[in-house]
Amino acid sequence: MEEFRKCLPQGSVLAPILFNIYTNDQPEFPTMRRFIYADDLCLATQAKQFQVLEDRLTSALYEYSAYYQKWYLNANPSKTQVSCFHLDNHKASHKLHIRWGSTNLQYTPHPVYLGVTLDRTLSYKVHLEKLKKKIAARNNLLRKLANSTWGADQHTLKQAAVAICYSTAEYCAPVWARSCHTRTIDTELNRTCRVITVTLHATPLSTLYCMATIAPPHIRREIATRKKRRKQSLDTRQPLHNHETVQSRLKSRKSFIRIPTLEHNNAAAARLEKWTSEVDLAQYPAIPDPPESLQNKPTLTRMDWCSLNRARCRVGRTKANLHKWGFVQNAYCECGLETQTMDHILSRCPLGPACADQSLRDITEEALTWLQHWRDKL
Repeated sequence: MEEFRKCLPQGSVLAPILFNIYTNDQPEFPTMRRFIYADDLCLATQAKQFQVLEDRLTSALYEYSAYYQKWYLNANPSKTQVSCFHLDNHKASHKLHIRWGSTNLQYTPHPVYLGVTLDRTLSYKVHLEKLKKKIAARNNLLRKLANSTWGADQHTLKQAAVAICYSTAEYCAPVWARSCHTRTIDTELNRTCRVITVTLHATPLSTLYCMATIAPPHIRREIATRKKRRKQSLDTRQPLHNHETVQSRLKSRKSFIRIPTLEHNNAAAARLEKWTSEVDLAQYPAIPDPPESLQNKPTLTRMDWCSLNRARCRVGRTKANLHKWGFVQNAYCECGLETQTMDHILSRCPLGPACADQSLRDITEEALTWLQHWRDKL
């Protein structure tokens, strides 16, 4: 125990508690707000002139230097970054010049704070572009699990997608969910659901998420934001508790404070309620109502699951679609009666069994027989 007399082992539960107590009396200033997370300290201040910002921050850092020296703490000016957020495009290239002791602090136009990349106008465009690349890399991992011959079943794929793709896509979503650039990551999440459902690119998005049993991204982000807003309004420990927002300068900006709170704390029920109210599946009777759990029916093979979902949404590799996409010259079915559409092979083609929409919806024996015949052709 000799080595632990003046410190605690790495990963100790007690260490962060003692550190927070030891540094709890760091200097505060009436014109600034401070945000502390573990040993990271962020100082924020607001003014109309850049010179005022520089003077305030330089003076505050001088006070912090004295505090750290008194209590034997070591600051690291070389890793300290400075950023400025404003909407004046004429001064977009302006850099703050702040010194901490003998060190000129580095000015960073896109600082990363707690995993979120910020930018001058707080549009979060850079953050969402980086997030899209992360999701794309995880989609590649998901495709490895979805091999057409030995691939994982749909339940495993959904769990993996939520764990590795959606967890990344929704990190700190209440912060950036109102950005106009969220469609950047929605395209990758569409690909995630296509991997789960084995559907084609032409599949309507309203049916895609129903078959994957994952609520659309904008609904998941909205409910997460409203849940956080509820917590912020009720919990006095939240940094923005009782915070009053100023009038917005731009109509496109939607303040977090103006978001309505979640009426109850059941996020899953709120997602399902909003999802059900938005989706219209009248023209797709074989698609189950919006759920958030896959049907507990017999586990289908990868090919059967593929054929089932393509039949449900009426988008498969039929002759009509292949002709439309320019892959074949003739759109007629091998039976010679009419164009080979999904409706034709479901109910009118004499070359195989028929199957009703309700059977596809409930995955009955009739549907399983139909899948066995048509799965290699869809």
